[in-house]
Amino acid sequence: MATFSYRARNTDGDVIKGEYSAPSLEALEDMLRKRGYFVVAHKENPVRGKLGLEFFNKVGAREIAVFCRQFSVLLNAGVTIVEAMSLLKGQTESKQLDSVTDNISEQLRRGIVLSEAMSSHKDVFEDLFINMVKVGEVSGTLDSIMQRLADYYERNHKIRQKIKSAMTYPVILAILTVAVIVLLIVKILPMFSDILGQMGEGLPLITETLIGVSNFFINNFWLILLAVLAILVFFRYFRKSAIGRYWIDGLKLTAPGIKNVSSKIITARFARSMSILLKSGVPIINAVEIMKQIIGNSVAEQRFEACAQAIKEGKGIAGPIRDIKLFPELLVHMIAIGENSGELDEMLERTAGFFDMEVEEAIDRLTVLIEPLMIIILGAVVGVIIISVMLPMISVMTSL
Repeated sequence: MATFSYRARNTDGDVIKGEYSAPSLEALEDMLRKRGYFVVAHKENPVRGKLGLEFFNKVGAREIAVFCRQFSVLLNAGVTIVEAMSLLKGQTESKQLDSVTDNISEQLRRGIVLSEAMSSHKDVFEDLFINMVKVGEVSGTLDSIMQRLADYYERNHKIRQKIKSAMTYPVILAILTVAVIVLLIVKILPMFSDILGQMGEGLPLITETLIGVSNFFINNFWLILLAVLAILVFFRYFRKSAIGRYWIDGLKLTAPGIKNVSSKIITARFARSMSILLKSGVPIINAVEIMKQIIGNSVAEQRFEACAQAIKEGKGIAGPIRDIKLFPELLVHMIAIGENSGELDEMLERTAGFFDMEVEEAIDRLTVLIEPLMIIILGAVVGVIIISVMLPMISVMTSL
């Protein structure tokens, strides 16, 4: 998706300027042509966020939640959509969201409806968001829709913060472990290597091996550092590719320890997203189509494709959900109850709340397991190095 700055004119000579995100110049021209304009000048804006800076520009769930909450308050106060969007400019900490808000405000003043203006910024507003806005526009309940979206994104933000907080200590411990190991091999062990080398040919295998590793690190330090950086850069781009994302998402669903947390996160996201769509009046068929794009795991999305097709064929929801073997049996039972009682949206909302708590507990359990594991690894490595140094010394002292 590229962002184009353009200047366009209609047959009456009116000129408009703006920015538009589109997959190609042809898509931009087609959009303007439908509104009676033709492109006079354009340029493709450079992609922001090179060299990893897109991390800092990315709009998070918290910013989206605040945006929705403020929008809802303004609409409830009787402010028009165009005025509300103008008032929201400059009210966010995210520079990207502020720029997007400015662009949407400009499009609204030109007569473009809100959902269509937002759909030109799918890097910020996902399909769930845009479809909810469409429902709100048609039903006249955009204020309540924004309120539900605010609750939804606030919950997403809370879960993400919980994951980040839980993983902070293990990550710091892992970095310290690597730093200590490198320090021991590069600095400490060479201090003893000369002494150990003078003890003759009778050095234990473990000592000779570690001295060889130490010498290799010292002699090829910059080469190793460049190799590590190359691997990190490769992995960064690999995980963004379709193959890389699919492989990593598959690992999340199969790796011991991680799969339990990933499964619960996907289940909670599915239940909450379906609930908010159904509560807002989106038909089940349309809701299922939207869900195919926002589950958040490419392997799960692929499995859900067959489920969505079965639901569209009129086979109900609980059966197809069970057949793909992706969600826990509890979710299947709750969906079946909701189908029979006609309260599927309520059942999904309750299930989402339950699995949100399950996610938090699973994260806590995973953290409890990771911390001692890292300490054991660090202790084992340090112990091996100490033993490799002490064994020759003990051997010499014994021979004396």
